[in-house]
Parts: sequence; C-alpha cells; structure tokens
Amino acid sequence: MDTDALRRLHYVAAIACGLFAALAVHILLTVLGVGLDQVLRDAAAAKGHQFVSALAWWAIAAAGFIGGWGAGIYLIAAARERTFVYRLAQRFLIAIVFAVATVGGVMSKVGNVGGTIDVVASLSALSLGLICAFCGARLAYLNAEQV
Repeated sequence: MDTDALRRLHYVAAIACGLFAALAVHILLTVLGVGLDQVLRDAAAAKGHQFVSALAWWAIAAAGFIGGWGAGIYLIAAARERTFVYRLAQRFLIAIVFAVATVGGVMSKVGNVGGTIDVVASLSALSLGLICAFCGARLAYLNAEQV
C-alpha cells in the first residue's frame, strides 16, 4: 500500500479511537449520573449541576484528546515495528474495548435514556470528542515527524 495512503489511514484510525474513547467516557458518566445532561434536566440548575456538567465536559474532552494521541503513538510505533510497544498497546486496547462493551451493556439496561436532552448531550459529546481526538492525533503525528 502507498505510504501516504497508509499514513492517512493511520491518522483517521487514531481520530476514530479518540472519538471512541470520548464516547465511552460520556456513556460511563451518564450511567453514573454525572453526565453533560445534568444542567439541561433542571431549568433552574444549581451551581452543583453546572459544576458536574463542566467536569463531564472536560473529562470527555480529555478522553478524546488522550485517546487520539495514544492511538496515534501506538500506530506510529507499530509502523516503525517496535514490538514491545505494539504488544503492550494491543493488550491495553483489548481491555478498553471489553470495558466499553460492558459499560454499553449496562447503559442499555437503564430505563431513562432517549429523550431530547439525551440526544443533545450525546451530540455535544460526539462533537467535542471528534475535535479533541483530531487535536490529539495531530499532536502525535507532528511529534513523530520531528523525531
């Protein structure tokens, strides 16, 4: 495969992994009851709900950024044939996918999901995760070009 096409494929895969991480954190926080939707559920939101939503916002952004950056570093190491990093990251990614699937299963059992507020919160998390995953992947590839 052409190296430029392979590099772009790795870049898109890193962004997708960061987005996946951000959505996983969003699902986890929603299951725990401290998601982005807390401030939207109460018209006269208390400062506690605003604080919880702000923390959820930052947690989702951090997960997207770190997921995109980490996946980018992993793919760069795999492309450069560094076997130790490749094996370590492979086991870590398998554990993450298992944890996210478990959280998704728990989330599907929750009965109060599916209103307009949940859609708005989920689309916000998707957008935030996409932007931060792009930034994380871009940072990983910019650092790899300098090394």
